[in-house]
Amino acid sequence: MYYGLLALLTRSLRQDARQLRNHVFRLTFVAFIYLAMLFAALTAGMYGAPGLNFFRMIAWLNALFITCAGIGFFASAITEEKEEDTIGLLMMAGLNPLAILLGKSTSRLIQASMLLIVQFPFMLLAVTLGGVTPLQIIAAYAALLAFMALLANVALVWSTVCERGGSAAGLTAVLLVLYAIISPLSPATSAALAGLGLPAGTWYGKVIYTVLDWCADISVFDRLSRIMETGFNESVFSKQVISNLLGGLAGFVISWLIFVPSTNRTTAGASRGLVLRSTARLQIFSPGRAWAMPLAWKDFQFLAGGYSFAVVKVFAYVLLLVAFAGFSAWTSGVNGIYWEGIGELYSTCLLWAVVIEACILSARIFHDEVRLQTMSSLLMLPRSIPYLGYTKAFGCLLGLAPSIGCLCLSVLLRPRFDITHLLEMMISPYTWGVVLAFVIFLHLVALLSLFVKWGALPLAIAVMMPISACCPIWQLLFMVVVKGGLRDSLGEFAATITVWILMGLVCFVFQMMIAARLQEIGAK
Repeated sequence: MYYGLLALLTRSLRQDARQLRNHVFRLTFVAFIYLAMLFAALTAGMYGAPGLNFFRMIAWLNALFITCAGIGFFASAITEEKEEDTIGLLMMAGLNPLAILLGKSTSRLIQASMLLIVQFPFMLLAVTLGGVTPLQIIAAYAALLAFMALLANVALVWSTVCERGGSAAGLTAVLLVLYAIISPLSPATSAALAGLGLPAGTWYGKVIYTVLDWCADISVFDRLSRIMETGFNESVFSKQVISNLLGGLAGFVISWLIFVPSTNRTTAGASRGLVLRSTARLQIFSPGRAWAMPLAWKDFQFLAGGYSFAVVKVFAYVLLLVAFAGFSAWTSGVNGIYWEGIGELYSTCLLWAVVIEACILSARIFHDEVRLQTMSSLLMLPRSIPYLGYTKAFGCLLGLAPSIGCLCLSVLLRPRFDITHLLEMMISPYTWGVVLAFVIFLHLVALLSLFVKWGALPLAIAVMMPISACCPIWQLLFMVVVKGGLRDSLGEFAATITVWILMGLVCFVFQMMIAARLQEIGAK
């Protein structure tokens, strides 16, 4: 019985041990830590407490990797079996729900924990650099391991409930946001309840204040901040470690209890999203006939949401503006609406909406073809791979049109709108440096989506952040070009042209890599 219970877990661990890429990835991570430690040692005379600075950087980098793994790697544990319709086969093979959960989720937790385990001996060398104690290192890794256990099992709950990996990843991200803000909100909530007269002497008052007191200490981000302080001398098993471990155990038990009713539902091969059928009453929002570019039509309608989702986005943006104006009028009177502040906040929100939507579309542009294994059939069409990729990108760009249009119109809400200042920003090399970074990121997301089933977006974030910290090519470019005597308008224009050339080269290299990967997938 015990062998059958651990059969899938044993197989997953053996498969992980035999795959060379997993060991190469871990060694690469250790090599990055070694280079960071070498840099800290070389610059020890320039900064105080080099060991603490090195330890702080690696600890926050680990927190970033765990967060990205929770959104992408852990959230697809069960959904990938649902999408491939293999849950029934696993059950027919004699595996019970507990065995499936251990093999699909706990194995991933162990694999991810290996990243922390292999770097622990190297982190102890930070003590020799000064500024950090062994207790701080042990406490930080205990906090990170507990956070990983919580995140893996919370993602497991959503992976068991949801039918798609994208839905599970999105809901996991929402809970991550709540997890991050609950610690700073808990003391304010306790103070507000005390101000309202909630007695602390009653049994329900004690329960409420105790829960809020624990909620104030459950965040690993606050815990890491306290660990990084000089003179840290707290216990390794803090409230954060205990609560995160208990939360992870509760998440695993909940997944076990809801596994059977959640996996008995049949799943469809592909989802239409908000796209209406041609027989619906609102036929104006239906896809209609295919365009002359069918792939662009398909991606606009079924990937970007089509006409119905465009109307929903415009309506949501208008409601957001009304909400900002209403809140300003409620706080300062109708005649005191601060349109300047509202315009800046509104345009900032729309800018983030465009960025997030573009990242999601970039992660999904080739996802359905890879998941449904239709890339080989698509490559049999009398069209080149660049034509297929560019038409699909054009369809996604049409889906971004409502958000980009509302963003451009939001600039007019600023009372001090100046077209001259806008033109100066458009030719500024710093502006195009940000665009260059974003273009690199979008191409990286699209490339990684051809290698992983789910989680290309968080994986790209995890790859982009350390690369940006170690090799900021746009900052290096500005330092060489802008500060090298080219500080007038002609120099800025020359720097902008240089950024454009660099952007073209980067896009060319990434697109060649994407085309090669598409050809490889289609040949399978």
